[in-house]
Amino acid sequence: MSIELTLNPEKLEAIREMDPRVQSYNIEMTELTGGTFWVPYTPEQISGEEAFPTCDKMEDMMKMLAGMQTKVPAINLYDEKIRSFAKAFGPVVIRFSGSWATRTYYDFDGHTGGKAPEGFEFVLTKEQWQGALDFVKAVNGQILVSVANSFGVHEDHTGAWMPEQAEILWKYTEEQGMKIEYAEFMNEPNMLNGMCLPDGYTLDDYGRDYDLFAKWLRENHPETKLVGPCSAENERGAAAGGMAALLLGTEDIMKRCKEAPDYYSYHSYNGISERGQMFGAHFDFDAVTSEYYLGATMEDLHYNETIRDKYAPGAEMWVTESADAACGGNTWGPTFVETIRYVDELARFNVNTKGIIFHNTLASSAYGLLDADTHMPRPQYWGALLYSRLAGTTVYDTKEEIREGAHVYAQSRKDGEKGFCYVIINNSREEETLVHVPACVQYTLSADSLRSQEIKLNGNVIASGEDGTIPELKGEEKEAGTITLAPCTVTYLVVGDER
Repeated sequence: MSIELTLNPEKLEAIREMDPRVQSYNIEMTELTGGTFWVPYTPEQISGEEAFPTCDKMEDMMKMLAGMQTKVPAINLYDEKIRSFAKAFGPVVIRFSGSWATRTYYDFDGHTGGKAPEGFEFVLTKEQWQGALDFVKAVNGQILVSVANSFGVHEDHTGAWMPEQAEILWKYTEEQGMKIEYAEFMNEPNMLNGMCLPDGYTLDDYGRDYDLFAKWLRENHPETKLVGPCSAENERGAAAGGMAALLLGTEDIMKRCKEAPDYYSYHSYNGISERGQMFGAHFDFDAVTSEYYLGATMEDLHYNETIRDKYAPGAEMWVTESADAACGGNTWGPTFVETIRYVDELARFNVNTKGIIFHNTLASSAYGLLDADTHMPRPQYWGALLYSRLAGTTVYDTKEEIREGAHVYAQSRKDGEKGFCYVIINNSREEETLVHVPACVQYTLSADSLRSQEIKLNGNVIASGEDGTIPELKGEEKEAGTITLAPCTVTYLVVGDER
């Protein structure tokens, strides 16, 4: 049965001002240095014609995962196409991190010849970091990093964390007339195994080292704000069992750290991809438009808010990694259905809190906003870009209960005119949604199938230029009346303010 609703702009009540950089993203350290990342899915797996292989035993799963990594070259951040598509977002914070960053040595004078010294596994060169800095400048970005914590940065390889390596990164960045605005200490301290840490490294050791880093940062680089704890643990994962239940607790981490972060950070994926489905918390494709799936990351938000309130009261909430699924994204990550999840998470997050969501990643693996090889946009990119262009920073309460077929959000207009930008998601796979509207401009995103790699705006395929040219994204003017939103569509409605 169709849902019917009426938009009442005159009844909207302002909730908060969102961070204008709410849509930010990750460029993994392994992308900067070149290294290994997830083997791409086959075209048949992406379309759903070919099932992803499964196994019944955890040891078989671990063997499979080992074979799912492939060598990737260092990303070319001077490519005009990737710069054009990234710059279109407007102001962002770009996070250079990932588990690779925990084990990376900064060699800015070339003395290693590209071979990591003892206590590290990877090398970041001056040229690679310069490429990152030039990219940040070109796209109007700011920088968030996490630093090395492998045993090579510890006194005698066993003792306390030392800042010499971190100082290389800060000093060079400042010499280029730029700054590192934000820093996390270690990526995902919930997982200490396999990170090249000192033998027997414990959470108590982590708490000591986190505080050493925080004090060093605040004494030597007060312009850089501390972000943490960069946690990957949540109640959903623990309840699901599997490997997710073995993560060290976020509160166990925070209570060992005396220095409160300026911004509270955590990682939140809706689930785990087919690659790691035996770890628990994997959703099948049939569930990805369901109410529980789309609301899952809000459970993570509220769980982390309780910890934030205790250890860093008042700090903004930063989701420093987010996407449809950990372990590189699901097979359907590059398809239209991910647009529904992406836009819903973004709009719902703004209703519930103030902060930033760092999508993982800009251009790597199945969850990238851009294809890793071609740097061409995936469907979710266009949902994200329209949000950036149409939705202003004031967030409103629509008084509409979120329910299947009617996820209704409202913000101010980005163009500065009086009025509102509604975001309406019909996540039903079968039923239309009827909306009684005032005069408005309509932008509806759809596809011929949920796993299509093409996306349509008001019925027309969006096609960007191979040179990075972004086409005109024109809305359709509608008189006051009733519009019909087809199943599984994302719609932006820009209306005036008659109050």
